[in-house]
Amino acid sequence: MLRRLMMGTLFATGISLAAVSTAPADPINLTIGKLLELTGPLSETGPSQDKAIKLAIDYANKAAAAAGVDIKAADVGADVQGDPQAALSAARALVAKGASCLIGPSITPESIAIANGLTIQKKITIWPVGTSMRLRTIKDEGTIFRTVPPDSLQALALVAGIIDKLGTASGKLVSIAYRNEPYGEGLAKDFKAAWEAKGGKTQGPVVFDPNQATFDSEAGEIVANNPDAYVIIDYPDTFAKLGASLVRTGKFDATKLFVPDALAFSTVPGNIPAQAIEGARGTRGGTPTDTDAYKVFDKLWETAGGAEHFSLDANSFDSTTLCMLAAVAGKSADPAAIQEHVRAVTTPGAPKFYLTTLSDAFKAVAGGEKIDYVGVAGAFEFAANGDPTISRFDIFEYRAGKLAVLKQIDAAK
Repeated sequence: MLRRLMMGTLFATGISLAAVSTAPADPINLTIGKLLELTGPLSETGPSQDKAIKLAIDYANKAAAAAGVDIKAADVGADVQGDPQAALSAARALVAKGASCLIGPSITPESIAIANGLTIQKKITIWPVGTSMRLRTIKDEGTIFRTVPPDSLQALALVAGIIDKLGTASGKLVSIAYRNEPYGEGLAKDFKAAWEAKGGKTQGPVVFDPNQATFDSEAGEIVANNPDAYVIIDYPDTFAKLGASLVRTGKFDATKLFVPDALAFSTVPGNIPAQAIEGARGTRGGTPTDTDAYKVFDKLWETAGGAEHFSLDANSFDSTTLCMLAAVAGKSADPAAIQEHVRAVTTPGAPKFYLTTLSDAFKAVAGGEKIDYVGVAGAFEFAANGDPTISRFDIFEYRAGKLAVLKQIDAAK
């Protein structure tokens, strides 16, 4: 009855149903929270992550305006300090300021604390930069998406990188060491299994407490038996001390060292001895550098100045863009609407859109279409657990204190 009365009123006033259905959507004012490692063991990552998110918001705001889509995003940030409790407090502060989705943090125990203590209940998506598989031990109810490749794949990339240097895994001894926390533990375990499956041998792992006063004993264990390679999984603050201890052994050869993404610097920090890292190789989540999207991203980065590139900055840029696209698809800044529409903008088989066609992507999702957005770091098409199906990695080497990418590989089980 109410519907008939409304229809009669509309016809009586000369307003058609078609006009009502195509009326402009309500403006979307979206707040994106930045969970940044500004202090603590991964403080080297904070400036680049902050810059990546800001650049993404600015670029997407302009693309949406050009498309006539009424969304405007702004950012709020907080320091997670490398500590789970501090990270939860930071997340609560951002949500209190209206954040509908959260980009970061970089350390998995922080993400777990935030999810269990806040975001699962409120259906707020978080987009961690942490790669540990420990993240997938909790029931996140579909609230956690990662645009970064998980460590189960990074372990395979490390294996490939070492084989590329040594020529084979068969019979080659790798000494494994890691900082005692989930990132190190999980990656070391996966690497050991993958290396031995290729016919290689391992010793260790040597497990060290980041808070201990000296690392001389652990350094001696790492270089024992003159291994063919070392895999050391650490954060910058600790490696400055461990690296010095390794050099003091007189037996350490940095050209045998392989490190994962947490030790991937554009420029090696001054507190890490050159003898501990010059000539070392490593892996990090890779970004195709020959695409138009990467060229746009890199130009934005260089034009803005400030922080240098750091591992996974393109992934945080992509996470921010996906959050905005999902908000437009859901026609709301409500966290639940964003969560429900992430997969609508990363749908396998749907029309593909890129950073260079972001305005068209906004138009499409505003019109109710499903799309497959391909980010700077590549396509995502999230698996059931919210991890990406991408697996590209950089194999890099430190030369004169700078990171030089040697090649890119696709790691796959």
